[in-house]
Amino acid sequence: MKIKPIEGGKEIAQEAERHKVKRLTQQDILNAARKAGDSVVALATQQWDARLIEQLTQGGVAAAMPHCQPENYEEVEALQHKYGAISRRVSGRPRNPQNQLDAQVTTTLQRYTQSQSDSAEVVALNQEELLYTAPIYVRQENCLNCHGTPGKELAPADYTLIQEKYPKDQAINYKKGDLIGMWHITFDKADFVAFLNDQPKKSRRRR
Repeated sequence: MKIKPIEGGKEIAQEAERHKVKRLTQQDILNAARKAGDSVVALATQQWDARLIEQLTQGGVAAAMPHCQPENYEEVEALQHKYGAISRRVSGRPRNPQNQLDAQVTTTLQRYTQSQSDSAEVVALNQEELLYTAPIYVRQENCLNCHGTPGKELAPADYTLIQEKYPKDQAINYKKGDLIGMWHITFDKADFVAFLNDQPKKSRRRR
């Protein structure tokens, strides 16, 4: 007896293949995490530049200050969630105390500071998490409106506004091209591997 092909069998087979769990080496995962981290940083930087230019033009430093946390932009958070990632920006001279450098990445920032490395890095922190880091430089002159030298690029009235919000501010006296901090993006490994395999996220990590 001739067996009739299952209706839609080809499509079912293709869908099953698409959901088949891939065999990924640790290096495969690290390489993919670097690309994912690069995409988060690229999106954040693009949105950051556009918003700051718009706000500085329309209302100066006072208008721009609330927009200087690109890791919290809706579009960036959506991309992070897709990858099972959480991003921060850290610095040895932070403006926001929440961006204080921790011992875990001090050595990495020192390498960037000493120009021993100028590219993104990804390492396995443990069995559960991966860490992506990348340097952040003062890339545009308008960044000095908030991070330059008080009384020069940074107007006294604007510096007063900054100090009112961040009394322990250290993020001043920079010049264009200076290293100002570092991207710090952690990936939940189980979530990230699930993303790579087009599977539902497995962890319940709090964001």
